[in-house]
Amino acid sequence: MQWFDVDKAGLRQLLGRRGKAAVVLELLQNAWDQNVTAVTVTLEKAKGSRSVEIRVQDDDPEGFRDLAHAFTLFAPSEKKGQPEKRGRFNLGEKLVLALCDRAEIRTTKGTLTFDRTGRRQSRARTHRGTIFTALMAMTAAELEETIATLRTAINPAGVVTRINGEALVRPTPIARLEARLPTEISDAEGYLRPTVRKTWIEVFAPPEGEKATLFELGVPVVATGDKWHVNIGQKVPLSLERDNVKPSYLRRLRTALVNELAEHMGGEDWVSGWAREALEDEGITDQAAAAVIKGRFGEKALAYDASDPEANKRAVAQGYQVVHGAQLSKAEWAAARRAGLLKPAGQVTPSPKVFSEDPQAKPLKTIDRSDWSECETRRIEQIESMSRRLIGEEVHVRLASDPHWPFSACYGHAVMTLNRGRLGKKWFEGPLNEGMLALVLHELAHHYEGDHLSSKYHDAICALGARLALAVREAPELLGDEVSQKTVAVASVV
Repeated sequence: MQWFDVDKAGLRQLLGRRGKAAVVLELLQNAWDQNVTAVTVTLEKAKGSRSVEIRVQDDDPEGFRDLAHAFTLFAPSEKKGQPEKRGRFNLGEKLVLALCDRAEIRTTKGTLTFDRTGRRQSRARTHRGTIFTALMAMTAAELEETIATLRTAINPAGVVTRINGEALVRPTPIARLEARLPTEISDAEGYLRPTVRKTWIEVFAPPEGEKATLFELGVPVVATGDKWHVNIGQKVPLSLERDNVKPSYLRRLRTALVNELAEHMGGEDWVSGWAREALEDEGITDQAAAAVIKGRFGEKALAYDASDPEANKRAVAQGYQVVHGAQLSKAEWAAARRAGLLKPAGQVTPSPKVFSEDPQAKPLKTIDRSDWSECETRRIEQIESMSRRLIGEEVHVRLASDPHWPFSACYGHAVMTLNRGRLGKKWFEGPLNEGMLALVLHELAHHYEGDHLSSKYHDAICALGARLALAVREAPELLGDEVSQKTVAVASVV
């Protein structure tokens, strides 16, 4: 005695979740799996009934190989060992039969009839091919949906397929590529085992109004909502209900597509979930990663550098897009680094570094105070006095002489350095002028903030200017006996 029976009514209820269109697709895919050159599918409302007459006919010379498979669930299928075939579990006809009120399979081996009285077999047969006819309850909306779904199928090359008399026109792919993808194949004992093998992939632009879908050898499997219709040339690892795939499979497929088709992407594609998922995958190429990142952030993009705040502002001022940490996932940042992209702002638009961080660098040449000229001594003492008045503490001024050092002056830790090699000896002669005062105020503002482009630095230099005006009102001698009104441009200021 058999271990269990299958309740047709219960199976019928379960299949109702998939919809009539998905079940009828099983008939089409079974026909395509045969040695056929022509397949005809007809669906018409039955006269005087709420049912639809379904007819699927193919021209396979051998026809149905084993009629018993038409009514045996999970019978061994020769397609299990062929990854280029769609079938796995010998389910196709049984799923349709579960939803039918009456059905007949006529093939080269004979005829099977299914009706309310049960199942019976006769010797009537076809000369070639198989004819499946059935009566299935279907609303007008379900009929319309089923026909529309059948017409989205991608016709195999070399096969003429007609749906209600209208031939399926095979679309022209925008690309065809190869990739190693997971699939299923039976082992020596007939068990389906997961494996990975190279297969072809066809990519199509979805017709207007159609949602991008994943296809298995021309049969629509699941809508992805990505950019393209993607047709896989081998079995796709599916759930038993054949309506979904694992996220890991989609990720691997999306990575393969982005690697090969980045030139076909643009606009919102770069920020789409599927493109970001591909960017996170370790299999993405450096070239594809560069395309996604540049498409998303532009040609001029770099990473925010917390160690050099001013560099980030300089980058923005120079037209760069500064990418912050939260804008990319950890895996996306890893892909960017592997591709040599999004360098820190401090490496691309660094703030001025007065002194080299190289311990072997040549030290700045300074002049001993005893070797200063009278003019230099007077000017530096004047600046020290002014600085003491403006910031309220002692400021030590030292004199350097290096024309190759690219700065006129710098400030740090209450020490101001003036570079005679850039300023020239005349800078220390004559009365103070606007350019000299501008240089001093610029450097003293660094007592409060190092970042030239920050609001804190801006506020500091404004406050110093105001203090200087008030100080001169109280003590005019602060600027010397005579103050020139001539404006002198400063070549380089830090």
